[in-house]
Amino acid sequence: MPKTKTVLAAALALSAPQLAFSLDAPSFAKACAAAAEKAEEAKARWVRGADEGWLFLKSELAHLGAGKFWEKDWGEVSRSGTDPVPVLLALNEKLSALGVKFIFVPVPPKAAIYPDKFAAGADAGSVAATAPFLKRLSDGGVSVIDLEPVLRAARADEASPSYCMTDSHPAPSTCELIASLVAEELGGEDWVAEAAKAAAQNFTVADPIEVEIKGDLIPDDKRAGWPAEKVSVSKVSPVKPDDAASPVILLGDSHTLIFHEGGEMLMTGAGVPDHLQAKLGFKVYLAASRGSSSQAQRQIYKGADFWDGKKALVWVASAREFTQERKWLKLPRLPK
Repeated sequence: MPKTKTVLAAALALSAPQLAFSLDAPSFAKACAAAAEKAEEAKARWVRGADEGWLFLKSELAHLGAGKFWEKDWGEVSRSGTDPVPVLLALNEKLSALGVKFIFVPVPPKAAIYPDKFAAGADAGSVAATAPFLKRLSDGGVSVIDLEPVLRAARADEASPSYCMTDSHPAPSTCELIASLVAEELGGEDWVAEAAKAAAQNFTVADPIEVEIKGDLIPDDKRAGWPAEKVSVSKVSPVKPDDAASPVILLGDSHTLIFHEGGEMLMTGAGVPDHLQAKLGFKVYLAASRGSSSQAQRQIYKGADFWDGKKALVWVASAREFTQERKWLKLPRLPK
């Protein structure tokens, strides 16, 4: 068998441990780490879940495999070897000096919300909540939106999963939820209503429809025969967040592009920026990177004029970056 076929066969055999007993947090972390290591050996970026049709991103499992990473040596649990908290607090200090509110929204790994879909015997108690780590940020003055408890609570009565089964991103409904929580965080600010009035922008939010997608975790040579999954989508128009003069900057990784950018990001008009604009009533400035959200900061390295009128920077990114980011930009070149 050719080498490429051998690697593919090994990848298709990847699956989460089938365990008959309840997993505690340390055991779940070990299962995640083992699955990530096996995927690395097979040169695969994904792992089959214990539940039929569910695929998980290798790097997210590697992150969950670190367990309570904030209690360990950063040189051992982080690819960058850097504690991101001082980096984020330094950014918050610079933004505060400019009169800009910093809202941080880490998006939990799929297996943190659906541990049972990854490994048999896992449940909500199997995953170490990151609240103690995020508290370091909130104690430092950052407005943190912790999605973990919200998404876990929503599982009790959700009509459809809040994460895509075959993609490395949350479902469109979760993108809309993130936008709602951010808009709620900003809702009490007078400048929001003033900006919406000045924009005089009419956004239209369509009724939900069901569409079929095939996510980015499906192997390329298996896509044609892989069954599509159905997701509920509410599209917004207009879709382009192109206002560099907007008081709100939306910074992030592909979690700000999924269901917004189209192409490999699956569709347009249903991502975080689209719904955030509709809820605020004006366009935002999108600074995003498909890779590292830390590197997306390069797009806000602007002169003083850019920051005139800026009121909020909303950073939405995968929580896996806490341990999987290769290099954090430590000195944002913001105006003094």
